[in-house]
Amino acid sequence: MTGQLIAISHSSVRAITKSVLPEIDEVSSDAYLHLIVSISAENIVARDFAAFLEFIDRIYGRSHKDFRSYSRRQTGHFKFAKCQQGSWELIAREALGVATNSSPLVIMWLVLKYLPSAVLSVSSAYNQYEQGRLARANRQRIREELGRSGGLEDLTSKQRAEVARMIERVSQQEVTLIPRVRRFMASSFIGVRISIDKIRNRGD
Repeated sequence: MTGQLIAISHSSVRAITKSVLPEIDEVSSDAYLHLIVSISAENIVARDFAAFLEFIDRIYGRSHKDFRSYSRRQTGHFKFAKCQQGSWELIAREALGVATNSSPLVIMWLVLKYLPSAVLSVSSAYNQYEQGRLARANRQRIREELGRSGGLEDLTSKQRAEVARMIERVSQQEVTLIPRVRRFMASSFIGVRISIDKIRNRGD
């Protein structure tokens, strides 16, 4: 599938970012936005972990660039800045100036946090009617969960619907990866969060 996958307005991304990180407009411009993905460090199924990482890369590639161009380039692909031990924490970061507009990391946080509400049925839908019915149910589940989430309760109904459409569309567009991603998230995924590193690490 070519073209842009992620369809969500800059204004919604900014509203979500400010809801989760209300201090974002008050920190220094040389700060970083961090995405921290926590996974279990034991009994990792290699092929499911590989699918999970590919899924993350594809979200990143389609969140702000033409995906065909992204997939063909030799450099500039998504990377984690570091991995911390314990339960593994995979940490990605971007300059805060990028995050205040339409941050790929915020989009990735949304997808990873709310994807479990949207992947219950897509691959098992046997015709267009069934797929459409299940897609509507998936979007409703996501909207309900957004309404219960800490920090996102104040999103407008329109913004919740936009997020739900975006996440449900991801689950449909990446349907070949979703079964392995779902298995990995069920067995090894602990959680995902975003935070602001207020002090830039010199020499990184």
